[in-house]
Amino acid sequence: MISFTLSSWLIWLILFYLLTPILAYSLIPYLFYGTKSTKKRIIIYVLGDLGHSPRICYHALSFAELGWDVELCGYVESSLPSSIVDASNITIHPITKRNGMIMKVLGQVWTIAQQFWELRGSDYILVQNPPSIPILPLAVIYSTCTRCKLIIDWHNLAYSILQLKFNGNFYHPLVLVSFMVEWFFSKFADYNLTVTEAMREYLIKNFNLNPKKCVVLYDRPASQFNPLQDDEVSSRSELLKSEPFIKDLIPADFDLSKGDKILVTSTSFTPDEDIGILLGALKIYESSYEKFDRNLPKILCFITGKGPLKEKYNAQVKEQKWNRCHVEFVWLSSEDYPKLLQLCDYGVSLHTSSSGLDLPMKILDMFGSGLPVIAMNYPVLDELVTHDVNGLKFSDRREMHESLIFAMKDAELYKRLRQAALLESKNRWNDSWEPSMKELGIIR
Repeated sequence: MISFTLSSWLIWLILFYLLTPILAYSLIPYLFYGTKSTKKRIIIYVLGDLGHSPRICYHALSFAELGWDVELCGYVESSLPSSIVDASNITIHPITKRNGMIMKVLGQVWTIAQQFWELRGSDYILVQNPPSIPILPLAVIYSTCTRCKLIIDWHNLAYSILQLKFNGNFYHPLVLVSFMVEWFFSKFADYNLTVTEAMREYLIKNFNLNPKKCVVLYDRPASQFNPLQDDEVSSRSELLKSEPFIKDLIPADFDLSKGDKILVTSTSFTPDEDIGILLGALKIYESSYEKFDRNLPKILCFITGKGPLKEKYNAQVKEQKWNRCHVEFVWLSSEDYPKLLQLCDYGVSLHTSSSGLDLPMKILDMFGSGLPVIAMNYPVLDELVTHDVNGLKFSDRREMHESLIFAMKDAELYKRLRQAALLESKNRWNDSWEPSMKELGIIR
């Protein structure tokens, strides 16, 4: 009996000895390292449209330019910049869109898990937050199991956006769950990037994140956002009539040579960007023209983007009789949007931030195009816009109307703001990206 037991153990020991190399050199690498190569590889993940996630695309291009393999994951609902599509070391992994909240979340979980499995062996994973559910918990599980370094790029706070939908009630169960997910799973991140110093301080203080692993990476405009050259500025009227995406939208009586001005704003038509303030200010401008000043220039206002409240505001514009202002809602490709900014006089930002901690990317694009901005004010905006230097700030529709009057009539003001915006246009993405990545030790 003892002899039989010893022989059984001996057989098992021999089998274990023979299987160890197979486990060590075949099965474990297959499970945990997958297609790992000698090149550094990063997964960049956003649960949003890649074509309208410029910061994520900038990350992808910056890593790709350093020779990294980039796995870019997200929804592909609009055209991507050619620089992304043509990059040989950027691979795009589309997420299938599903209808219905439950099916959408389940579909996301399945797709993310499947893509993580296919891409196991990556060195880093960078996820955009928000959204945090379900991507953040899944990214933490993936990074923990595969020893992949996790980078969270904080654009805003997911729970604060959800809080808007429940009338600011932090104690709503869904808001509390969202807060706990962010608060708990963010602690597993190896590195954190924030869009403002205020957000960095908030995360360190309230989420107890390591200050040494949390740095500010300010948004900057990409290379496609550039001001018109001096000779092009003088021929702006001809350019307006020649660009296919805009020429049919210019009113016949609109004349730049008479001081008429073009405004542009980009929006996702969500509650934290109240387009009603802009439309209200334009209505007051109309009233000022009728009652006080018949010399007010005409305003052509382009509102770009799409979202849940677009039809509501579109209907409001159609109901109003416009004499001095003309409003156009447009949806532009990633190639045409920079061209439109170049042709405008002022950019408008109505972004207020659900958390009060992030900055509007649209203002960076406007500065990149040499546009001074007229911006809704909130405390953290001081990190980007200085009143009466590179833009004008307002807090309601009447203050915005006053800003419009100054902006439309004061040529010296426009000249001063334009010069400051042109200086801002020289600040570029890599000027901010490289120092931030080196500070964290991600690149050398």
